[in-house]
Amino acid sequence: MNTSYFTRKHGEEFELPVSQPGGASGSRPVSSSSSSSNKSWGRPSSDSNDGCALLVDRTEATYESLSREAHNAGKARSAKQFTIGPVLVGRMRRVWRVLSERSRIGIWSLGLVAGKLAAEVVYYYAGIIPSEFYRVLGNRDREAFGPLLARCVGVVALAGMCKAGLEYASGMLGVAMRRELTQHTHSRYLRRGRLYPVVSGGRIDNPDQRIAQDVERLARSAAEVLTEVLVAPFLVGYYTAKCWMISGVFGPLAIYGYFVVGAIATRWAMGPIMRQVYKQEQAEGDFRFAQVRVREFAEAIAFYGGEAAERRQADGALEQVVEAQRRVVGRQLGLGLVTQVFAYLGSTVSYVVIGIPIFMGVYDDKSGAELSSLISLSAFVSIYLVFRFSSVIEQSKRLADVGGYVTRIAQLWEELDALDAEPPSEPGSGAAGQISATNVTVATPAGKRLVAELSLQVEQGQSLLITGPNGAGKTSLLRTLCGLWRPLQGAVRMRRNEVFFLPQTPYLPGGSLREQLSYPGMWAGEQRTCSDVQAAQLLQAVGLEQAACRIGGSLDMQRSALEWQQRLSPGEQQRLAVARVLFWQPTFAALDESTSALDAAGEAAVYGALVAAGITLISVSHRAGAAGFHQRRLALDGQGGCTLR
Repeated sequence: MNTSYFTRKHGEEFELPVSQPGGASGSRPVSSSSSSSNKSWGRPSSDSNDGCALLVDRTEATYESLSREAHNAGKARSAKQFTIGPVLVGRMRRVWRVLSERSRIGIWSLGLVAGKLAAEVVYYYAGIIPSEFYRVLGNRDREAFGPLLARCVGVVALAGMCKAGLEYASGMLGVAMRRELTQHTHSRYLRRGRLYPVVSGGRIDNPDQRIAQDVERLARSAAEVLTEVLVAPFLVGYYTAKCWMISGVFGPLAIYGYFVVGAIATRWAMGPIMRQVYKQEQAEGDFRFAQVRVREFAEAIAFYGGEAAERRQADGALEQVVEAQRRVVGRQLGLGLVTQVFAYLGSTVSYVVIGIPIFMGVYDDKSGAELSSLISLSAFVSIYLVFRFSSVIEQSKRLADVGGYVTRIAQLWEELDALDAEPPSEPGSGAAGQISATNVTVATPAGKRLVAELSLQVEQGQSLLITGPNGAGKTSLLRTLCGLWRPLQGAVRMRRNEVFFLPQTPYLPGGSLREQLSYPGMWAGEQRTCSDVQAAQLLQAVGLEQAACRIGGSLDMQRSALEWQQRLSPGEQQRLAVARVLFWQPTFAALDESTSALDAAGEAAVYGALVAAGITLISVSHRAGAAGFHQRRLALDGQGGCTLR
């Protein structure tokens, strides 16, 4: 886990400490001309900083102060995470604003509302047909019975078609909402300076699950809830007027009072569910990650004979999911009792509504058949008004789920907001062909200094090899020099479009061999495609001609990421990654043990190809043979000190 951003998790809600811009005191950078053999690094002298550093300084005192503020703010807001209040309402409004910006969502929503209202007209006529039957049968009207029966069949069939059509429209609205929410999240998440901090910072669990699963569930649930919520005011108003006409003012007042009692009880029962839904989704993400991890490292697990250990871990993750599901089901029991009792008691209220005017003698002039028809009609209108209120109450269960999904998605957006609020990294803040570090300190989250107050300058043509014992901070320093991590203190100046980073484990996405060689397709503002001639030259330069023949197929033959991992050995994968560097020809290439799977001859060949291409290297390596391809060496001692040779 990347902890160089020094973020801390405080309960369920977080406040991101934002770097404070300002000048940083640093030492005079040491270039190759001013360095001497076996020079030890003490405390540097101060020098001025022009304030245009790529990564601004962050002192330990400032960091601790910000962390305390973040902790206190996180505790204060944690209690508001899963309650119906301003925080949740604000997050829902934000989700709706994102959706309302897309015209297709508005079109589907308006179409759904119009279709729902039209369907309600059909449902109304279907609902009053029983009262017609009471009248016709009570009067023994044989001539009216046939046409009424035919009308009944037609209306009921039309009602069925309306219901099926509404389900289709609701499903399509959910699909459109999922697409828009996912694309909006992708546009903010999958971009430079956002993906890596979110994934590695530890503040947001399972961001992939939030995008792939939580967004889908939110869209599906929201589409269903939206249908009821949007049409409820129209239907409640209409059936309130009809109820008033039949039973007088007492009928609507009784039903409204009944609804208020039900709404209060439902809100009380709904509160605990959102937190449990959130935690269930978190457990689901951890469980899925465990399964993906087993698949990814199946070979290593098999070599170790670690199936039993993995089974124990997978079963443990499963227990967390099951326990979370149990808590959700348990919390839903109370809400279900409230909503179901409220729904079933509605029919009783409808009979009370019509019973009062009957017993008061309002309908004494009606015949038995007419009274039966009136009772049936009144029961339908009253029950349907209660039903409309009940449907709103019943949506509370879905609304609780929606609240949990909204919280998880909004937290991801808020983390991206916090990253956007940080001081921007300016790609052009450093001099061309130069990477400089001024008074840079790199430390672990626990506060252990890996590198203390380092000042260094890497010039084009002066390759640097970083060595040291395991855990000394070599990779941490390399990532900091390349702008991927922020230093605890000090500043790094460089141009991002001059540095190409190669991790120890190559990244091979799905695609063709041509796409592998030219990945990521656009770099340093330039979009390029690898030609057939270039591909042949690159494969020859890194010694992959035989591997390409063994794989077979054309340069444009598509293969999955898993297939690439299976067809290429670890060493061949590293060679392919080096070929990308040769294709893009950056000024600097940062290699984090990127040749560890190669033998000595293979490592020398790829290093030689990089040097021959005029690429300046900043490498982390334990092998003695790598030293011959670098002009300088920075040795870390694991105690925060270092020596430049």
